[in-house]
Amino acid sequence: MIRKNLRRAAKKAALRLLNMEEQAEARQEQEPHVRGGTYDPNLIPRVVDGSGDTPGPNHKTRIGRTWVSAQLARGVAPCVVDIRPPEEWSAGHIPGAHLLPGAHLLAHPSVLGPDTAQRIIIYDADGGDASEHVAQTLREGGYINARTLQGGWAEWVEHGEPVVLPAPLPGASYQLGDPVELSDGRRGRILNVALVKEEPNYSVLVDADGSVLTDICETQLQS
Repeated sequence: MIRKNLRRAAKKAALRLLNMEEQAEARQEQEPHVRGGTYDPNLIPRVVDGSGDTPGPNHKTRIGRTWVSAQLARGVAPCVVDIRPPEEWSAGHIPGAHLLPGAHLLAHPSVLGPDTAQRIIIYDADGGDASEHVAQTLREGGYINARTLQGGWAEWVEHGEPVVLPAPLPGASYQLGDPVELSDGRRGRILNVALVKEEPNYSVLVDADGSVLTDICETQLQS
């Protein structure tokens, strides 16, 4: 109490000395976020550390996790592409992301659509060489705003960002990520499952060449 009174007296003296007493506005002391006399951590704003805040949207090659998360929350998310294998995708992915393994995406970049100025976020398991290579190749091919997600899936999950778990399609014998063998002997994994005329149809990522075969019915597959 004595120290507080001394500080107030010193402040008034300084204001009088500088002829600023009439210009100064009284300030109310801010009370801490307390509940029951103790700090409530739920009222403390979330602090993001590490590389999540950066790089920002103007970076030439990468983008930070917090920017992508904020865009998702606002409902204006960019085109997010997951280039991991289907079995990793099936264990969880970023909301709204498209599963397009890197080899297939680079062989068929037109699947991204005609808007080459759109912002495209590429992510893999850890934001490493695979996603950097895909993003760079897309930029060289005209998709000038293709960026790599800093830290990839690992950092996204580590910091508790929102994730989606794919729901299995009822009645389908195979689900996303399942290994399968085609009737011609080629092997691959289920990339997508959809109902076509009330029958399950599949897209299969072929292991040998990274191609994607679509509209495959169950009779063309064997586990």
